[in-house]
Amino acid sequence: MATLLCSKQAVVCISRNKFTLISTSNVDKIFEHSRKKPTSSGSDGAEGQSSEQGQPTANEGDPQHLSNGQILASNFSPSGRYFAVCDDYKQLTVWEAKTEWESSSTRTVSRRCIALAFNHKEDTIYVGDKSGDVYSYSLNNPTEDGVLLVGHISMLLDVVVSQDDRFIMTADRDEKIRVSCLPNSYHIQTFCLGHTQFVSRLAVLPNLPNVLVSGSGDGTVRFWNYIEGHQLHCISLDSTHQERSKGDSAVVDSETGENGDSASSSVAKVEEQVDRPTVTCIACCRTQNIVAISLLNNPSVLLYQVTQSNSGLECVQLCTLDSEVSPWSLCFDDSDQLWILRPVETQPLVVYSLSEESGNIKLTKLDPTTSTSNTSKLITKINDNTQFFKDAYNQESFYSTLHKRQIDNVGHYLERKHQREEFQKQKKEAGQVKGQGSKKQKTN
Repeated sequence: MATLLCSKQAVVCISRNKFTLISTSNVDKIFEHSRKKPTSSGSDGAEGQSSEQGQPTANEGDPQHLSNGQILASNFSPSGRYFAVCDDYKQLTVWEAKTEWESSSTRTVSRRCIALAFNHKEDTIYVGDKSGDVYSYSLNNPTEDGVLLVGHISMLLDVVVSQDDRFIMTADRDEKIRVSCLPNSYHIQTFCLGHTQFVSRLAVLPNLPNVLVSGSGDGTVRFWNYIEGHQLHCISLDSTHQERSKGDSAVVDSETGENGDSASSSVAKVEEQVDRPTVTCIACCRTQNIVAISLLNNPSVLLYQVTQSNSGLECVQLCTLDSEVSPWSLCFDDSDQLWILRPVETQPLVVYSLSEESGNIKLTKLDPTTSTSNTSKLITKINDNTQFFKDAYNQESFYSTLHKRQIDNVGHYLERKHQREEFQKQKKEAGQVKGQGSKKQKTN
């Protein structure tokens, strides 16, 4: 897997344990960095540019996972002044958008990171880890230890901060979205409940700051008034799957999940849950209320326009883009251009521009060969460096293993019982045939 991020100052591409950062004002200004094993002091591995790799080491509590410097989370600050990454060496590094992108701080976090978020004052960075905790780190005092803010009892999957820095929203594997107050995060404002599978992605609409967008493994995208915890709208992404399930009533009933063959029913339930569309990325346009959504193992990129009125929130699907393969990552830049990074060796990056004609939104795919703009130069620069993404092609998506598989153990028990009864019956019949043969020989 690879990641693409855009800010006013730069565009960054991340592939496994390295990233390339290209200036948007001058494409010849490139900062390349590879993560390496930290020294015992914990300060090595983040200073300057290096391709040296440390020997893989096993993480504490997870001896089967070998650390190789893979970047687990990354993000720009809201203004683009800072860029931060956290790797599986548990090293959090922040760079500042100076001429040479100097490293401003490096520190060790307690557990493997899963999400990063800056506050809008840009004096604090929030780090969410797989164990369910969120720590805050000061950007003004790099030597200060992290402060525990939020604790979930389940794996944390995403973290976002409200535009007024009053709330921090966290999503976990147990279908919950928690809205906590800042700085007193022990005070929980509300929960946004409604998803039936893990909540994979969160985003706040830039022009509707009280509206939170969430994507999940349950095949839905939901819009929330996160201050009150009310759901405003829900988009179902699996209508085709639902129709298939309803038509196959001989296997499993879509409402009750019951039928005569309980073993087949349990298998069907598992396949149905795993087959639901999983949201892997949510990108929000910065000047218009447009949301782009990508799905796991699906080449479609869905675009919706969001409008809010006195009657409520409405979402209208603008179009569906075919990216040929399931995208790695997507984002909007400050010019309302949609950037899509894909596992396509010949052309990993495609960019679409948004324009309004007669009240309708129009998307146009940019052709870098017919333009000399900085965007075209950036596209060409990234697409020419296809070797950079070679380590990302064979990586499995993190979200592919998160579905909870609810198996009907009674169905499996009845199936095994039926097999034992059949075996005993066959054994008994074989014994009877053998006994009758011996009896005939005696009579003769």
